[in-house]
Amino acid sequence: MKRTTKKTKNRPVEVIVEKGQQIPIYSSPVKAKGKTYDSFLVCYIQTGIRVRRRAASLDEARDLAMSAARQLGGGMGHAATLTPGQVADFHSAEQILRQHPGRSLAAVVAEWDAANKALGAGSIVAACEAQAKANSKRSGFTPTLVADVYNKFLAGLEQDGASVRYIEDCKSRMGQIKDTFRGFIHAVEMSDLEAWLNAKKISIKTRKNYRTAAVTLWGFAKAKGYLPRDQQTEAELLPNRKRTKAAKLSTEIGVYEPADLRKILAHAPAHLLPVFAIGAFAGLRSAELHRLTWENIRPSFIQVDADDSKNAVKRHAPVPIALKEWLAKVKRGEGDQRLCARFTHENALARAMTKAVRDAGVEPVLNGLRHTFCSARVAATDDVKQTSREAGNSVAIILKHYVKVMTKAKATAWFNVRPDALTSAKVVSFAA
Repeated sequence: MKRTTKKTKNRPVEVIVEKGQQIPIYSSPVKAKGKTYDSFLVCYIQTGIRVRRRAASLDEARDLAMSAARQLGGGMGHAATLTPGQVADFHSAEQILRQHPGRSLAAVVAEWDAANKALGAGSIVAACEAQAKANSKRSGFTPTLVADVYNKFLAGLEQDGASVRYIEDCKSRMGQIKDTFRGFIHAVEMSDLEAWLNAKKISIKTRKNYRTAAVTLWGFAKAKGYLPRDQQTEAELLPNRKRTKAAKLSTEIGVYEPADLRKILAHAPAHLLPVFAIGAFAGLRSAELHRLTWENIRPSFIQVDADDSKNAVKRHAPVPIALKEWLAKVKRGEGDQRLCARFTHENALARAMTKAVRDAGVEPVLNGLRHTFCSARVAATDDVKQTSREAGNSVAIILKHYVKVMTKAKATAWFNVRPDALTSAKVVSFAA
C-alpha cells in the first residue's frame, strides 16, 4: 500500500494506492454551531457512479479508502451492476462448471461463441450429436458415460430378476466405480483403474471382487456397443493379483472356546445379543444375519432364503436348545422386520460385532462364530452331510476345513452355553 500526502488547496491531502487503484482523500471541514470540525472525504467511482464517503479523522478515511481500493481491485466493486436474474444465471453456470474443473466461465462462453460462428446456423448440440454418430460409425461404438452404463446395467439386472444380494453387491462396488470415473467409459484406461484399486487399502480377495465388478461392467458396455466389440476391455487388462504360495497352502481356520462364547453373550449389547446367539448356534454368515427377518426365525429352524444366501440356495439352519433359550429371552420383532434393522450395511454390523467381542475381553477371530459352529456341529453330530446342508457349504469344504477341529467334548460344551448359567443375560426389546 502506497500513500501520498499533499497540502495543496483543493487537492487531496492524501492518495491511497492499492491493487492498482488510486483513492484520493480530501480535507472537508464541517462547521456547526460556530465551531469548525475536522472532516475528510473519500471519493471514487463505482459502477459508473461517483461515491463520496465522509470520515471524522484521517485514519478513518484511510481505512475507508483502503477497503474501497481492495474491492475495486478485486473486481467486487462491479457486483452492484448485476441484476438478480444475472446473479441467478451466474450461479447456475458456476454449478455446471464444477463438473469441468479448470474451465472458466469466460473461456466456455468464448468457445461457444467461436463454435456458433463456425456453425453459422442451427443448433450446436445437434451438430455435436451428429458428429458423435458419425464417429461411432467409424469406430464401431457409441461413446457413453460410465454413469449411464451403470444405470442401464442395474436396470437390466432388476428386469431379469437378479437376486437382491447380487444387485446390492453390484451397487456397492460398481457404484464406487461410477462415482470415481465421471467421463466416457471408453476414455477410462487400465492404468486409471489400477491406480484407483491401488489407492484402496483392501485385501487381495476384496481387490479381486472389485476387479470382477469392473470386468462385468466393461463387458456389459462392450456387449451393448458402448465399447469396441473387437478389442479386449481395459478392465480385462487389469492384473489379477494372486495370493502367495504359502497363503494358498494354508487351510487353518480360527475358532472360539466355549469360555469365550460365555463372555461374549454375557457382555453383548442388547441389540446384538440375538445376533451373537444365532451366529454361534445356527452358524449364519454375517451377510445372512444382516438380512435375516424375524418371520424367518421359526421354533425348530431358521430359514435362509436363496436371495440372502451366499450360494443362492435356500436352506434351514438348526435351532439347538441353547439357541431356543437365548431367543426366549428376546422380545421378537414383527413380521418382515430385520433382526439388524439399525445397520444399513453388513459391514457396519460386522464392525459393531467386532467391537462388542473386544469389549467382552475376547480377541476377535475372523468369521469365528461360523467357523466354531461348523467345527462343533460336525463333531457333535459326526455327520458331514448334515452339517453341509445346515451351514450351506459343500461337503468338500466341511471335510477340508472343519473335521477334527474340535473334540466332541468341546462341541458339547459349546452347545451348552445357556442363559441360566450367566447372571448378566439380557432381555431385549425391539420396537416395530
